[in-house]
Amino acid sequence: MKVEAQTPFSSACKATQWDPEAILGIINPDRGSFTCVGYAPSMRRQCRNPIARNNRDFVYGLLDLLALMGPSSGNFATLLEEAAYRSLCWRHGIQADDIVKKWEASIVALNLPGPEAKGKGKQSKNRTKESQSTRSYYTRYTDEYVKTKAEDMKQKEREQDCREAQQDQQRKKRQEEQDKEKLQQERRDKEARERRQREAQKRGEREQQAREQAMKERREWQQAWQNYVTKWAAFKEAKHEPCTVQQAQALIPWPVKSGRFGDLTREHVRGFYREACPDTKTTAMFKTMQRESLKWHPDKMVNLYRNCAPGDADKMVIGMICRVVLELREEAKAMRDE
Repeated sequence: MKVEAQTPFSSACKATQWDPEAILGIINPDRGSFTCVGYAPSMRRQCRNPIARNNRDFVYGLLDLLALMGPSSGNFATLLEEAAYRSLCWRHGIQADDIVKKWEASIVALNLPGPEAKGKGKQSKNRTKESQSTRSYYTRYTDEYVKTKAEDMKQKEREQDCREAQQDQQRKKRQEEQDKEKLQQERRDKEARERRQREAQKRGEREQQAREQAMKERREWQQAWQNYVTKWAAFKEAKHEPCTVQQAQALIPWPVKSGRFGDLTREHVRGFYREACPDTKTTAMFKTMQRESLKWHPDKMVNLYRNCAPGDADKMVIGMICRVVLELREEAKAMRDE
């Protein structure tokens, strides 16, 4: 059963010449109530979706007003379109134009007289008053509806503006965070570049220092070998007659970088020949070590200490030097024979 709106149109409808509710087919015969007037193609029948209460009431008010108007009235088409739009569910809203055409054809078929064909006298005056009353009510109803819709639109606009403001704020915040992260990354990159530059500079300084140290050591070894050769030549020419072992140790040019007896060790002697001798790592090293082996042979010890007798420590040192020289001679021979 339909639920009709309680409006001032009820008494006015009784005096009309046509019934919009029946002519326009507002009541769904399948349900006996006001449902969507659209057509459901998939079901091949009229739609059965319910219409919202406020839309139903509004449509009934429009129908009451249309019943008092003729098709030639200025607002008739507008009211008919509004009634059609509100009589459709959200699925079939696109059928509004088709529904209006269908309704207009049904109304034209009625061949309704214009508003001037109505009776005169007291009854006509009453209808005129009722028509004015219903029009006034419709105007107020429409104004209230438009006002409500306008307020709803404003509220939606405010909500939309609020959402957009929030979104803008969030975007601004994200942008600020991205800019901050970008600045931090740029600062980290700059610090990393500066750190790499400092490390490269330090590495270059260390390499330069290492090269300078190597050159310095190379010159020191070269000078040590030159001193060794020069002292040996002077030692053989001089007529030294040391009276003590200590005097002999001070006069003998020992094969170590410092030339002192106290620095004689196997590692120091071997290092001296490997680093100071200009023939090292060449085939000429064999002949050099051959001469050195004759120089440091234990049987030649008497030529070193001359008038004093060497002690046990001296004999051990001479034997150690001779062994190192013989080892280097064999290594040089092996390299020469390769």
